[in-house]
Amino acid sequence: MFKKILALGLIMSIALSLAACKDAALYNAKLYDDAGKWIHQEFLVENLTRGAYFEGQNTDDDSYPKSVTRLIKSKGEFDAIFAEFPMEIDFDKSMICLYIFTCNYVRPYEISKITIDNQMLKIAVESIKPKGATGDVVRSWQRCLVVKMDRLEIDTLEFTEK
Repeated sequence: MFKKILALGLIMSIALSLAACKDAALYNAKLYDDAGKWIHQEFLVENLTRGAYFEGQNTDDDSYPKSVTRLIKSKGEFDAIFAEFPMEIDFDKSMICLYIFTCNYVRPYEISKITIDNQMLKIAVESIKPKGATGDVVRSWQRCLVVKMDRLEIDTLEFTEK
């Protein structure tokens, strides 16, 4: 009986993983983790998030947002935000989804689900805890995730974390 339950659990987790991969594949979505190194420093400072450690102190007051999202659909918007990027972007066919938030881990992230609801693109991301990892908490820092994907006729973007 235990083996059947274990096998069923394994099959369910594989099915859920494949469903998440299907979402990303459906939109040719590729996640770039820790993309802050490609973004203009001035843009990052203008978009500091609450709780991030910056210039020797935490940005703890309510004047800072919990997160910042940007839907980038043109070369002009892209150039205003990014100093560099690992590839050329054809904005006639692709778009960039930017998510800036305060993070306490250096764990990798992956896309867990992509949906469109009432013309809003919703991208769920998940932090992947390495097996056996303990003590991987670091000082709060401003983290940037970028999703490059097929261009969609939407104007609103939302990221969620699992």
